[in-house]
Amino acid sequence: MEPTDKIFDDTHDYFDDTGNKVHHPSVAAGTTRPRLPFRRSILSPHVHSVLLSEGLHLSLDKTAIAELPRRFEAGSSKARLTWFGALCLAGIGMFVEAYVIITTGQIKTIWHSAMPTCFSSGHEALCPENINCCGLFSNTPDTCGASDDCNADGTYRNEFLCNKGVTGGVSYAEFAGIMLGMITFGKVADIMGRHVAGMLTAAFQVVGVALMTFFMSPSYNTLFIVFDIFFFVFGFGVGGEYPLTAANAASHHIESIEEAELDDHARHVLRVLREKERAVPRGETISIVFAMQGVGAVVGSIFLLCLIYFGHQSRVECDVEGHNPAGQSFESLDAIWRSFYFTGMIFVVMMLVYRALVLEEGDGHKRLLARKQRRLSKLGLQNSTVKILSFYAPRLVGTGGSWFLVDIAFYGLKLFSGPIFSQINPDGDLVTLNGYLLVNNLCGLAGYYCAAKVIDMPSVGRKKLQIISFLVCAFIFLLTGSIFDKTSPQLLMFLYFFSSFVVNFGPNVTSYVMAAETYPTELRGTCHGISAFMGKAGALFATIIFGSLTSAQIFFLCGGTCIIGALFTLLFSVDLTHVSLSEHDAQLELFLEGRLDEYKGKLNSPKHLSLYERITGRHGEYDPKWALKLLREVENALGETSMIEIEAMAIQSEYDGKSSASLKSKAR
Repeated sequence: MEPTDKIFDDTHDYFDDTGNKVHHPSVAAGTTRPRLPFRRSILSPHVHSVLLSEGLHLSLDKTAIAELPRRFEAGSSKARLTWFGALCLAGIGMFVEAYVIITTGQIKTIWHSAMPTCFSSGHEALCPENINCCGLFSNTPDTCGASDDCNADGTYRNEFLCNKGVTGGVSYAEFAGIMLGMITFGKVADIMGRHVAGMLTAAFQVVGVALMTFFMSPSYNTLFIVFDIFFFVFGFGVGGEYPLTAANAASHHIESIEEAELDDHARHVLRVLREKERAVPRGETISIVFAMQGVGAVVGSIFLLCLIYFGHQSRVECDVEGHNPAGQSFESLDAIWRSFYFTGMIFVVMMLVYRALVLEEGDGHKRLLARKQRRLSKLGLQNSTVKILSFYAPRLVGTGGSWFLVDIAFYGLKLFSGPIFSQINPDGDLVTLNGYLLVNNLCGLAGYYCAAKVIDMPSVGRKKLQIISFLVCAFIFLLTGSIFDKTSPQLLMFLYFFSSFVVNFGPNVTSYVMAAETYPTELRGTCHGISAFMGKAGALFATIIFGSLTSAQIFFLCGGTCIIGALFTLLFSVDLTHVSLSEHDAQLELFLEGRLDEYKGKLNSPKHLSLYERITGRHGEYDPKWALKLLREVENALGETSMIEIEAMAIQSEYDGKSSASLKSKAR
């Protein structure tokens, strides 16, 4: 739940040529400058972020990017591990979500084998000699009906049967809970604080997974009813992670903005350089945090595979006493999936303890609320909300719509991975089946980290990566659907594995990154939450629809969805590679002041606009030096000396190496 900007600041310092930490580079250069007291008064009390906008100080062209200090010194393995570990810790919520929710498809393979009477009505049983009662399996022997498990008429008792709506409700409930948590915990954080809200999300997850683990009932149907309830509770807690993560980043950024108003020249040099360093690798940083979702899926797959193997349930054994019609032991498989969820509960408890004892809430949250309150007191709640939503509606369509479409394919194939692989390889045992699913998750994890490697390249970027990967996925899915019943299982599995890599290499990562960087600080939690809500609506849609489709039809639907996703991205999405997040804040502040025409920053540059915005003209003029000109005009109007221009030249000079002190960025 730590914001990535804060992780960057906590793990990086500036050093001079002698290796000493530099807090005031101008002092190292032999010059000192007084604090600039006119900054707070020169602009409106509601307009602050212009002070960090690119047009005021440095332009991030290719040369400037190449000259930025390296994140790590050569051979600094410890620093790299510290940085990577901090990002992994920030993504622990994603890890837990994947461990419990994305592995649901694998857990379903355990449930199907442990309780075949719940799921296999009308199908052939693998071990017909173990069928005790009549009227359920298509290959039921004539000797059925003599067991104590049967009713007087020879059919299975109700406690061994399940309502299809109840068993299918597990997936519906978890996504409904996630969606409700997304729109609830942002407001909870405003009222109770982010620290308390973070502990509440973890507490809901603990309660949900604990009840799923320890509740027992002789009735299979009752068992799944309880699962439905507490999967919803767990999902409610998971959903709260999304707005809280974005809100944490927002509060940290607010601290930077308000402190910038009181900077002297030396501190402002550091702040500007650091802002540039954040902007260049931002996609990689966010992607690595989000990749913990893939790590959670892989860890869950490995652990479940080990439990199956050591539980001696790796083979179908029809001749073992007590085994069910699927050739498995109910007691052993019951212990396996409960042990799996128990381990997940330990992860969540550790997260709760960490948040309760280690994490602290800074002043950024209070400052953020104060800024919102000042704005509302001037504009009014209704006017402010309507103006903001109408202004950002096209971009919400882009981020939320793309997320909706990608989650149809991503979660749909994940949640139904067990049944799909069972159809591809119907004679496979649980170890073989879950081994294939592990390989699939490993391919997906590779996609996350490959995306992190290329997403910040100017020649690639977010939008191009998302469009191309959507189209590649569409081709793979349509090809798989068309040959599903006509080709070898090996080719089908290769295509499925490759599709998992491409989905995570592209739209699954890019949709998350783009939603995290498309909106200003004050709105990032809300707009990211709305986008994520729409994404989970896509997952819920897939859960509802895919249950009634064949595997081939599922692939055809995913292929069509990806084609629509590519078109949606082309029309509505924006590429903000290397654009400072302060640009959004400056644009919003001027917009709410009724001065939007004065914003002429990088968000108006054609390469950072969506096709829809360019066609409809929903953008202003672009001027790389806009912020400098704006502040100069204000100063001239006030009759003050243009100190901003002098300072901008000094910063540029120092950045170009004309100062006697060279600054380097090095991890602690």
